[in-house]
Amino acid sequence: MKNDLKFTDFLIDVLSTFDKKVENSGLVSICVEIPCIDLFQVYELFLNKYQFSSFWEESEDISYIAFDKCKYVTLDGPKRFEVAKEFNSENFKNLINLTNESNISSLSKIIYLFSFSENLNNKNVFSDVPSLEAILPKILIIKSNDNCWLRINAHVEGQSSLRTLIEEIWAIRNQVINSGSELEKISRLKTSFDFPIIDDFLTSLETSNINLKKVVNRGIQLVEKGILEKIVLANRIKIKLKNKLNLVEILKRLKKNQPNTCRYVWKRNSKDILFGASPEKLFSFAKPNLTLEALAGTISTNSDFENLIRSSKDLKEHNYVIQYLIKCLEVSKIKNFQKSDVKVNSFGDISHLQTFIFSKVENICPFELLKNLHPSPAVCGYPKNEALDWINTLESFPRENYASPMGWVDASGNASFLVAIRGARYFEENIEFTAGSGIVSGSVVEKEIDEIKLKFETIVKQIFFAKNTK
Repeated sequence: MKNDLKFTDFLIDVLSTFDKKVENSGLVSICVEIPCIDLFQVYELFLNKYQFSSFWEESEDISYIAFDKCKYVTLDGPKRFEVAKEFNSENFKNLINLTNESNISSLSKIIYLFSFSENLNNKNVFSDVPSLEAILPKILIIKSNDNCWLRINAHVEGQSSLRTLIEEIWAIRNQVINSGSELEKISRLKTSFDFPIIDDFLTSLETSNINLKKVVNRGIQLVEKGILEKIVLANRIKIKLKNKLNLVEILKRLKKNQPNTCRYVWKRNSKDILFGASPEKLFSFAKPNLTLEALAGTISTNSDFENLIRSSKDLKEHNYVIQYLIKCLEVSKIKNFQKSDVKVNSFGDISHLQTFIFSKVENICPFELLKNLHPSPAVCGYPKNEALDWINTLESFPRENYASPMGWVDASGNASFLVAIRGARYFEENIEFTAGSGIVSGSVVEKEIDEIKLKFETIVKQIFFAKNTK
């Protein structure tokens, strides 16, 4: 089903399936295969049409664009993974597929974004970000290798309502197929704009470093006294965005300049957008293959990688993550697994120590695994609960979605979740950057601050051009 599909045939097939599967009304899903498309083009075409959208692009795995909400839940407070599990089960139980999917990549998906923590122990710091956002998108465009699908989810009341939905997906299909020519019309109406000068960033960074030194010093003291074995402490800077945010152009630069990452967006509305290019996958599950990733230990890509491989401090930081992931597998009663050799992998300007852990399992609950895995020592510390308490005490801001899980679960139970790092949040005409560094025995204040600066710079320069010249 690609360009040669006729609307009449498609309409008859879906209506016939509806008569067989649905009494009169229900939550339905319709999917149609489409020619392989440029995700950036399609995202730009529909970005301003819908208040909510999400973008997820991996070079060698499933990618998607989601628009609008069919079913959703937001939660402030505890039990977010339990609520996510209930939402997932209820909606996939009720969702009736009216088209046959021969490729597992095309299955219906629910997308999720969690906050870093529930902030229950930090009442003095206000957060406007929910603990959980779970969404069954109304429109979902999926890409896997050279295959693409368009899916629409909605509640329908009888054949007349369904007919309207079929016409809607067909109209969107035609727009997607012709997205190139549609964008040419839009581009003629565009006006050029400038990004703010990078001086604003440098000034904010210098100001924030005064407090950061005190926080990092305290983290080192906690480790030296044996109170913690590791703690990840973060810094945040905020800049007033003087001009329009060109989200699609930023995503294109992230793809070009930060390979091996997953480019992500969670656009709540035009004034609240989380985006970035994460190097870290928390886990992926494509039945029966479960993959976990340890990513800790950092160096500039311009440096000698042997220095990172031989660094006792970085290896120690990395091994905390590996040991934690293995313990999480054991808690989930997964005993048979394999561990890759540690290697250095580059993600643009930054390189990390990376180790994969593989296992084969028949089935697993993604939300129980998330509850065990998050937050890992890569973004929190060890022991976890003690490190979390100290993070809430030492950091002057709520982490919100920084270093939080974002991902999807499909109708068959396959899942993929990244860690939302190496990004920014555009919020009410400001842009916030957050970056952290892992502190273990042997950490040095100046080196930890330099690492955070490097992480800031790698995303900042994708958004701001170099300093303007007169």
